[in-house]
Amino acid sequence: MEVPDEEQLAERMTGQLADRLPRGSRVSPWRRGADYAALLVEVDGERRFVLRVPLREIAPSAYDGTVDFGAVLEREALVHGILADAGVPVARLRGWRRARDGEEHSWMLLDFVGNDEVAELGDAQLHRLGEVLGRIHRTPVPGPLRALLGAECAPEAMIRRIGARVGALADRVPVRDHRALVEAATAVIERRCAQAPRRLLHMDLRPENLCFRGDDLVAVIDLSNCTMGDPAAELGRMRAYGLLDGPLLAGYGPQEADLPGEETVAAYATDTFALLGLLGADEFADQDLVDRGTAGLEWCGKVLCG
Repeated sequence: MEVPDEEQLAERMTGQLADRLPRGSRVSPWRRGADYAALLVEVDGERRFVLRVPLREIAPSAYDGTVDFGAVLEREALVHGILADAGVPVARLRGWRRARDGEEHSWMLLDFVGNDEVAELGDAQLHRLGEVLGRIHRTPVPGPLRALLGAECAPEAMIRRIGARVGALADRVPVRDHRALVEAATAVIERRCAQAPRRLLHMDLRPENLCFRGDDLVAVIDLSNCTMGDPAAELGRMRAYGLLDGPLLAGYGPQEADLPGEETVAAYATDTFALLGLLGADEFADQDLVDRGTAGLEWCGKVLCG
């Protein structure tokens, strides 16, 4: 399937959901990422919803292999219910469907959450984010649902992914001592294989996916990366996002002795820095993003390799 532009997608979804959207709904372009579009649904000029639609149902990538976005969206809907029941702030999910029987697009419909659209978080916001992150990691997932969520951030899975992502980035741009970096990160993570807990992770808690009103985090959005795995993997991602500061850790909850050390954080952060570089090189043609990824990998190398 070709990737539609936002106007085409809005028109398609208006037709596909003609019998599902409230009468008088107007669907229009709003935001677009690498894999999803967020369309704005307005009803009588008063009520607003967000229609989340994969740009392609199945797509290959250099950093995640072939991805079935219909299955990812189905997983998102499952996680919405788990997090809402646990008291994690999420947008209300109004409906969803995975494309089948000739339908063009999978979709999910959520309440629009008005927010301040902050780009940088202050200390109080970081503390609140830490509290929510800790709640996500402590949210129990019923046994039958754990398999549906996968274990993409378990130590053994992360070892494979780091090797693939760092290697793919090194094929595109210079990455200093990338083989030694992968070996060092692998050694650190292997030591966690036996004792690392398997918890629910969000894995994309950056400002673009956080709805703040003042210092109150009113909704966490975009659950497409949610999976089961080692909480240290998410802390490594938060380090790559520049958010793993004192206020976040204070809000997170565990005692300092229970938190992973800098080597563990750096080993897991290798995955995210490589991903950022690949996104810059392959998806967005963004040299600043490439540079951010390679600079981050250099920091990881200094921590892990000396």
